[in-house]
Amino acid sequence: MRLLFTLQYLGTRYAGWQSQHNATGIQDVIESALMTLYGTSVRLEASGRTDAGVHATAQRAHCDVPFAIPLPGLVRGLNDLLPHDIRISGVEECPSAFHCRFAAKTKTYAYRIWNDEVMDVFHWETHAHARQPLDAATMAAAVAPLAGKHDFRAFTVAEPEVSSTERTIESVSVEREGRVVTIHVTADGFLRFMVRRIAGSLIEIGRGKLDSGSLARSLEPTFEPARWTAPANGLTLEQIRY
Repeated sequence: MRLLFTLQYLGTRYAGWQSQHNATGIQDVIESALMTLYGTSVRLEASGRTDAGVHATAQRAHCDVPFAIPLPGLVRGLNDLLPHDIRISGVEECPSAFHCRFAAKTKTYAYRIWNDEVMDVFHWETHAHARQPLDAATMAAAVAPLAGKHDFRAFTVAEPEVSSTERTIESVSVEREGRVVTIHVTADGFLRFMVRRIAGSLIEIGRGKLDSGSLARSLEPTFEPARWTAPANGLTLEQIRY
């Protein structure tokens, strides 16, 4: 039986999603709980890896289990075994050929910034902190050219381990609500650090330290690398659409 889980987690205490030898990944913690319930090793495959410190409100992951447990009881049993910062919010049966990464049509990330002189203690885990006032309207105008299909190699590592750095951004926005500035990006896929480097550039634009045309220039053949990578704690994976 193949199951598809919907997961929430705070990434603060973890070295990212992926299982690792020298650190604790979120995958390790959930697989340990699954082993306790099923009495055998169960391998989880996620829709995508999140880096250390990155959060999720709706990560998706699938696995094959050796026998059936009623799904409501499985959710309760797993959550009883998991730490407070990792939750199973839902589970459903899916076809045996389904793969949650390859079947994903789009993913949505949010990057949140607490924009005030003093950081709020109840938001420090999930929001980056920018002391200087940010011009959200200028940020919104600056990010608009990223929508569509482009080569985003300026927003990833120097030697990306992917066959292509082209991605299609379906929608991108910047909005302010009180002291919180939120960047939303929906795309057919993301490169490593892509959203954080977009966010880092936007913060510099919002502060007036970088001109508003810099993001558009990063898409040109003679691109300008995005030199600012925003902190991981502001980033949350919010939705996977199939």
